[in-house]
Amino acid sequence: MHVHPSSPNSSQSEDDAATKIQAGFRGYRVRKQIRQGRPGSTGGVSGNPSAGAGSSSGGSQAQRSPRVGKKTTLEDKSATKIQAGIRGFLVRKRQKTATDAATKIQASFRGFKTRKDLKSTSKKDK
Repeated sequence: MHVHPSSPNSSQSEDDAATKIQAGFRGYRVRKQIRQGRPGSTGGVSGNPSAGAGSSSGGSQAQRSPRVGKKTTLEDKSATKIQAGIRGFLVRKRQKTATDAATKIQASFRGFKTRKDLKSTSKKDK
């Protein structure tokens, strides 16, 4: 369901978006802990990183880092995750706006064409 930002239910939509972002980050953090085999991580068998679902991507963290040789803090990673979530939301919102506009244009043109065809049909009948 799409809720316009100025509607009375927009705070609910914002709460839902914040909840999704938080859940995504928490999942990322837990998967990272499982990969590193830290104690206190949930999931996996007794903290064994090879037992978890993320075992195939174990040593490739340095390859994915955009900044080589620079350590990223938890705050940087958190900010990146939030930015990715927001950017995805904005892209989907922009796409929906464009789709809605195209639908409106199509409906207007089809109405115009139908009215024009009806006028020409009624003139031929006379």
